[in-house]
Amino acid sequence: MRFGEVIKNIATSVVRGPLDTELAGIACDSREIQPGWVFVALKGEKTDGALHIPRALDAGAAAILCDREVETPPGIPFACMTNPREGMAQASRLIYGCPDEILPVIAVTGTNGKTTTTTLIRQLFRQIGKGCGLIGTVLNAAGDEEVEAVRTSPESPVFYRWLRKSLDAGDAALAIETSSHAFCLARVHGARFKVGVFTNLTQDHLDFHGDMESYFLAKCRLFEQSEHALVNIDDAHGRRLLQEHPEFRSYSIEQPADYCVTDLELSPTGTRFHLHTPHGEWDIHSPLLGRFNVYNLLASLSAIAEAGFAIPDFLPGLSKITGAPGRLDRVDCGQPFGVMVDYAHTPDALEKLLVEGKRLLPPGGRLHVLFGCGGDRDRTKRPIMAAAVASGADVIWHTSDNTRTEDPERMLNDAAPGIPEAIRKDPSRYHRIADRALAIGAAIADCRAGDLLLLAGKGHEPYQDVNGIKHPYSDRGAVEATLRGESVPRPWAAAR
Repeated sequence: MRFGEVIKNIATSVVRGPLDTELAGIACDSREIQPGWVFVALKGEKTDGALHIPRALDAGAAAILCDREVETPPGIPFACMTNPREGMAQASRLIYGCPDEILPVIAVTGTNGKTTTTTLIRQLFRQIGKGCGLIGTVLNAAGDEEVEAVRTSPESPVFYRWLRKSLDAGDAALAIETSSHAFCLARVHGARFKVGVFTNLTQDHLDFHGDMESYFLAKCRLFEQSEHALVNIDDAHGRRLLQEHPEFRSYSIEQPADYCVTDLELSPTGTRFHLHTPHGEWDIHSPLLGRFNVYNLLASLSAIAEAGFAIPDFLPGLSKITGAPGRLDRVDCGQPFGVMVDYAHTPDALEKLLVEGKRLLPPGGRLHVLFGCGGDRDRTKRPIMAAAVASGADVIWHTSDNTRTEDPERMLNDAAPGIPEAIRKDPSRYHRIADRALAIGAAIADCRAGDLLLLAGKGHEPYQDVNGIKHPYSDRGAVEATLRGESVPRPWAAAR
């Protein structure tokens, strides 16, 4: 697409240079620039994109879009955008040929469940021999190509680039996690979604949004861009959405809804339920564990149906689905006790995780829960997270998560008041160890046959962010190394 065709669709205050320059791609990271691409130079929290214009030009950038007027070499097309982030999204959508108009996109928002729901949608399509793209916390994928994701919702050039890749790969659909930040920062601006799914809303990201109402309204922006809407009415905010928009479709496992569940059976080996939909009824058997995974699977099948696909086509593949990495993920090295890794990092997610842990715990076993709180994030939820753990854990291992630039001990102090003093004073029930790797080692040493250890917060993440540096580390790797008697990387200690 030519530069002139792109900028006539976005608000600009300054335009110079040849308008007939052809553009092959777009990026706001100068390291991604390829010959013929346009570089979008925006001022961010950590760096100023304008400083990287020379690097982008050296890499072959054919044009520059910026959030203010800056000097550029003669002959290089340039435009200053009035609404930079929206303009970047509009330019990205146009340059990549508006793939959202052709490819059915299922967008999932909510505090919890986004990753597993989108992962299940992709797995269900692939089980029946159809491709499905994915943009999410763990992976970005198109066809058979998979790349580790950097953030839940990428910047708009990356978002539209993956949509284009998925369309070109012949995928039947694409599933995307849409965070509240994605709407506030225009990362998915202009996109048309075939289906928008709302899973739930619990306290998170108040450091960014300020209050729950603002957080909720940010999530609601999904439906301004969605052809079909699907909401979980077992969640209070989902019920509010349905009351305000009765035309939305609903799903539930606790009450009648457009898509609902009866005869639910949960066991340590899988799940069974009867699925009721506007399109028919079916018995569902799945290897997924836990009540929250029933929500995830129900949302996935309902969204697929709302996107226009037939549920019966996907039923044969249910026996092979595995859920998302790091979500109630078993670690089995032959030890006589259970260990599971999970991404739960909000009070609601922790409560649900502990409920499932109790269901999976053999008689006489103790439920160990290791948790920490994220640094440079909402401090008000820390004691609430601790209280959620204290309400169900037999043994608490209080440690660090991604401390980022905060002092780990101060973070532990923030959370500790949520745990009753009687528990904190009981050395058999409460253990405070800031070094996460050491805490995992101590927890494993304390486990006995029949116990279950839940490691919460890190999930799939292959790093621990300490002092703003992402050190290689994983909870699964730490457990496996400990059980083999090997040394474990200790990012927290190394950064001290």
